[in-house]
Amino acid sequence: VSHQVTLIAVQAGAMQMAGRDEAERGFARTIRQLCVVTLQELREMVQVLRASGGTDREIAPQPVLADLPRLVAESGLETSTTVDLPDTLAQPLQRAVYRFVQEGLTNVRKHAPDATVRVSGRIHGEHVLVDVVNGPARSERLELPGSGLGLIGLGERASLLGGSMESGPQPDDGFALHLRLPVEHVPSAPVV
Repeated sequence: VSHQVTLIAVQAGAMQMAGRDEAERGFARTIRQLCVVTLQELREMVQVLRASGGTDREIAPQPVLADLPRLVAESGLETSTTVDLPDTLAQPLQRAVYRFVQEGLTNVRKHAPDATVRVSGRIHGEHVLVDVVNGPARSERLELPGSGLGLIGLGERASLLGGSMESGPQPDDGFALHLRLPVEHVPSAPVV
């Protein structure tokens, strides 16, 4: 949901900048402000749910590697994608890769919406390696709230699968996310 609301906020921000008149820019500003409030309320709700420690989860179809092209296309970002991962990977690994790329693209839209993005995935030895790297922002950033829970959740998901996640700024003012997961895994808890 946060992913979709962020897309709406980004589009409203663009409409606010390019509006033909003050009324149109005002409507876009209102939409963007509502998105910001909604994102904040969603984050607060997630924090409450995380604190409750519930374990019951609704079973629903989860995204897999085959869903990545649609995710990238719908992001609206200038993205080059080189994902060479077999669709025979275990389902928890496929979901982890999908969620990792999803969070990476969401972060780019929030912090550098006009930056170029490179998404890559490959198997190296006994590990699945996935990178989401963006270049520098080419215009003013949108002021969208962030809780940091997205990166924390990615790290937790990677850890549950016996892997790791690293993130940080790049020398060119871009940002990079790196995921490393063992091809063979024994999850310590259900991963959704």
